[in-house]
Amino acid sequence: MKILVKIYMLFMFSNVLAQEYYFINAENGLNVRSKSNSSSLKIAKIPFGVVVEKLFDTNKKITINDNGKPIEGSWIKIKYNNYIYLVSKEEKPFEKEGYVFDGYLKKVKNKNVINTSKISLTKFNVLKEKIEEIIHRPKKNGNLDSIKKILKNRVTWVTKFENENYKREDAIKSIKTQNGQKLILNQHSNDYGFSEGWSGYYPAYNILVLEGGHSSDKCFSIKTGETELTIGNPKYIISSPKNTYRLNGYFGGQECISYFFQKKVNGAFIYLSY
Repeated sequence: MKILVKIYMLFMFSNVLAQEYYFINAENGLNVRSKSNSSSLKIAKIPFGVVVEKLFDTNKKITINDNGKPIEGSWIKIKYNNYIYLVSKEEKPFEKEGYVFDGYLKKVKNKNVINTSKISLTKFNVLKEKIEEIIHRPKKNGNLDSIKKILKNRVTWVTKFENENYKREDAIKSIKTQNGQKLILNQHSNDYGFSEGWSGYYPAYNILVLEGGHSSDKCFSIKTGETELTIGNPKYIISSPKNTYRLNGYFGGQECISYFFQKKVNGAFIYLSY
């Protein structure tokens, strides 16, 4: 019941927000242009899975060819930042604006992808009992030294610090994704680290979970570079009876857990909506 209440509150809160947010859905990253055309200056490249804010539509339609597949869309203006991964090798935190092709964007909240219907309290209780019978306990490696050995070819850790007084063993420098892309973490906003008992690596999901401020989850997919916003923390997964859909989530700090839906497509779970 607590899960359902929190989901309802999250949906109610999201309706108050006027802004539109999107995930970058291009596996190799998405180029940002200075103007709304493909011949203008490329000013940045935003990694896969990063959230951007849509400012407005230009109504300039465009179709591109992606390995023989036509992708239709429009040019839109967005606001983006480098708080997680460095964008265009700029180290200090920033927020900037630019133009992108929206054919590679996925809406954070998309009420059209999930059909809802009202059911009786009796049916709800029957379904609730079935869900509670399924206890999801994914295997987790909670030893930092062991994790470094397992991920030695995929994750690079910071070894040099400007101030030796702040030297630590759990600061990630970069992640090399499955497609070979190297994502550099912005150390100016790196306030998360490994916490014994809380953090760990989930090998079945290829997800590394660290602890941020207020004991929040900071999750990284070693496969794609996505963060907790689209991959969640495996400990919160609740699957449907046929495992075609699942509820996922992450702890955002204090007492707040954010949940979202995923769907299994071609053997992998993709983000739908929160």
